[in-house]
Amino acid sequence: MSDFTEEFPARLRTAGVVGAGGAGFPAHVKAAAKAEFVIVNAAECEPLLKKDRAILERFPEQVLDGLELAMRSTGAASGIVGIKRKHSELTARLEKLVRTRRNVSLSLLGDYYPAGDEQCLVYDVTGRVTPMGGIPLDAGCAVFNVETLYNASRASHTPVTEKFVTVAGAVRRPCTLRVPVGISYSEVIAIAGGLKSDFSAGIDGGPMMGKVITDFDVPVNKCSGGLVVLPKDHPLILKKSLGRPAFSRIGRSACDQCSFCTELCPRYLLGHDVQPHRVMRSLIFSGAGGELRSEHALLCCECSLCSLYSCPENLSPRDVCAAAKADLRSAKVGFRGSSIDSGRRPSVHPVRDGRKVPVSRLVRRLGLSDYAADAPFIEHDYRPSRVRIQMRQHIGTPCSPSVAPGRTVRKGDVVGDLPPGRTGCPVHASIDGTVVKANEVCVEIEARR
Repeated sequence: MSDFTEEFPARLRTAGVVGAGGAGFPAHVKAAAKAEFVIVNAAECEPLLKKDRAILERFPEQVLDGLELAMRSTGAASGIVGIKRKHSELTARLEKLVRTRRNVSLSLLGDYYPAGDEQCLVYDVTGRVTPMGGIPLDAGCAVFNVETLYNASRASHTPVTEKFVTVAGAVRRPCTLRVPVGISYSEVIAIAGGLKSDFSAGIDGGPMMGKVITDFDVPVNKCSGGLVVLPKDHPLILKKSLGRPAFSRIGRSACDQCSFCTELCPRYLLGHDVQPHRVMRSLIFSGAGGELRSEHALLCCECSLCSLYSCPENLSPRDVCAAAKADLRSAKVGFRGSSIDSGRRPSVHPVRDGRKVPVSRLVRRLGLSDYAADAPFIEHDYRPSRVRIQMRQHIGTPCSPSVAPGRTVRKGDVVGDLPPGRTGCPVHASIDGTVVKANEVCVEIEARR
């Protein structure tokens, strides 16, 4: 295969490169598209997470190599690294490095949330607004996470078998680590010095968009961004643990339609017709446990700003929007052809800049001030005795095992794959060892002794 625009995406698929910022979108799909800009999403606006910064501090050349490869593959004329201005030493170093690269530049961002929302990022670095119901490629932009491009630069010789993660919060040594895919969060916590208290829960991912876990045996996968450990009775854990019956009942009884959730919504401020307060209003008419059909939820990006910052009543507009989207999917209602699909071009709100939420203020609102310590990158020599390689580590079709129990594998061997033409990519062994379990959920490998 001589054409680079075909060769590079194929290389990414073979190496199992997916969006490492949390979404898990197969990178080869973006790399095969056409774009005018390739944007490096280095905003890292989730409180307490530091892994993208750690990668850029240690491997900036590899990230820029990945950026140039993506530019070449997509035909993009410009590459832009979107990073927060507050990282002054790092940005000064990157400014020097990008001058050695053709058509690559830095765009310095404010310290607000959600600066890393890809549609906010596209507007802030290019001035382009993604169409309603669209994706950044519809605005001529391909957006990649820092770690995704790091992995892309290595894809010709190294499949994705390791993951950068931050472990923060109520641990003895908050830090950022590079670990084999498939080790448990319990092991990650042990490397970080252990828990400060046994009465702990975790948020898998950032405090805003991550999910609560109470069992730290969950394996690290290619989409993991980090783990935030907090006491089980921390208000953030309690709020994020509410189920649909609870947040629906509370919202139906307490929402006073102040519309703060809408007025501070980052997608609404870009001119998109997402209105959480109207979705909350629909709770009144749905009845106990009833379906929600408010189409004003369809464009919600689930950043949680409305639930965890904007609402003065501490309600859960984000969860109500997510529930409404699920109900609409069940009814086969999408954005196209909906009542909000007006065909109009979004018009950015004139006071958008004044409504951006500073991360420092968000940290206080979340009750995380006591945990807002640095999480520096540390080297370690931990070698797991076994790993669990999940078959679903990306958006699209999950893999099926391509190995059976008793099979000897080496680090980098394919242990799960999917048929050609399906959206996804293979998963690989992250250690040398013997397969002891293989099913549609995971392949478990015991380390060679």
